[in-house]
Amino acid sequence: MPNARFTRLVWPLLVLIAAVPRILGAFFLPNAFGDAYVYILDIGTLTTRISTGIFRLTDLFGFWLPLYQLIAAVLNLLVRNGFYSGKLVSAVFGVGVCLLVYAVTLTITNSRPAATLIFLLIALNPLHIFYSVSAMTDVPHAFFVLGALYFALRKRWIAAAIFAALAGLTRVESWMFIALIPLIQLARERRISIFAILIMMVPPLFWFYISWKATGDALACFKQRQQYLNWLSMTNPAIAHFSLVNILRDGATLLISSDIAVLTACCFAGWFIVRQSLRARGPADTEETRLLLAPTVFFFAFLALLLGAYLTHQQPIIFPRYGLILFTLGLPVLAWVVLRLIAQRPILAKRLLIATTMICLFDAGVQLADVFRTIDQYHVQRPAADYLRDHFDRNSNARIFCDDGTVRALSGIPIETFVTSADEPGDREGFSTFLESRRVHYLVIASRSGSTPQKVFPELDSGGSTEPFRRVFYTSSHFLPKEIWIYEVR
Repeated sequence: MPNARFTRLVWPLLVLIAAVPRILGAFFLPNAFGDAYVYILDIGTLTTRISTGIFRLTDLFGFWLPLYQLIAAVLNLLVRNGFYSGKLVSAVFGVGVCLLVYAVTLTITNSRPAATLIFLLIALNPLHIFYSVSAMTDVPHAFFVLGALYFALRKRWIAAAIFAALAGLTRVESWMFIALIPLIQLARERRISIFAILIMMVPPLFWFYISWKATGDALACFKQRQQYLNWLSMTNPAIAHFSLVNILRDGATLLISSDIAVLTACCFAGWFIVRQSLRARGPADTEETRLLLAPTVFFFAFLALLLGAYLTHQQPIIFPRYGLILFTLGLPVLAWVVLRLIAQRPILAKRLLIATTMICLFDAGVQLADVFRTIDQYHVQRPAADYLRDHFDRNSNARIFCDDGTVRALSGIPIETFVTSADEPGDREGFSTFLESRRVHYLVIASRSGSTPQKVFPELDSGGSTEPFRRVFYTSSHFLPKEIWIYEVR
């Protein structure tokens, strides 16, 4: 009876631990990245079209796949606040991720203490909490991926396919499950479910149809992304080519966000599966290896996709959120590896646990510092955006020059009002002519951003004034150096 009572209490307790920081954070923490404010605008647009009865399938077309925005828009019909609707949806999915990590860990280790410790690692992880309260797709997508993994472990292939399809309607990288899940099923059961494959084919076919219906081109979304990458390379020449500094920075970001201990454990698990398969001269057939196969394959599939995109410049910068899916998928594998090493080398058990704990705490500390940096940066960008919102005449045909995407999104001013470094020539005379021809009224300059006006007018990079610019606004951060100046173009 006590054991049954504990089982009934454990899930509500887990929900409480995961939900408290995420729900509170949804109301009190800013979004982790500028893209979140674009998602919020999309949520508001969808809400309006649904509530007024003019919604059409083509309204789902955009730069990103539509499931997360649609879910948040439906919630927003009740909440009537797109900002908090997007953050709350992400927070609820973040709680779900923590619970699924617990369930997956318990499945592959059969150890409730290990599952509980792994649950605490993700439930209290600073980076995961921060992105769980941000109106973005990273955490909702991870929930669907973990759902697919959990049901694959349970050999419930149709349910796994449904979750994989939901992931494929959230982010395009999950289209790889069309091949991945059947391969895992083939390795475990020597058969493939055709119906599961058909379910997972729905997202790409649906998206190609939506793109064609909205633009006349089934590949329009991918062409938009390529145009964005070209623009990003033009405005940031430093990332257009590999350099030692960028590689070290991106490598460090990946190591910290995915966690060094998790990466090491997954490499060990991959080596273990390969060794067992070579010994068996085929797919290893032990229950232990079969359970470990799915999470390890999921982990390395996402890692290979990320590294492939990075090496081909389809993803020129590795942001911390890209390592978050690896951290989420790799935690159950970390638990399995630690338990196995403890069983094989009990004398080293204490040292192993201490080393793993220290690495996880170190990574969490670095992540926490990055969270504080982002929050501090937001406190600079928000006042600048508010100034533009309050002083810019939206009824005029004037424009604003601004390379900071977060300031643009926070201002609430239509995106077509802004011009950026990608739009104009990179010389002093040409830039002045450009400002006049585009009727640019405000110039937004962020310290050390390397935008064109800072190159052709170096004095602007330190807040100085020069004709034809008059400084009208200034804000700065306290935790880390970040400054923004707004100039009026006379």
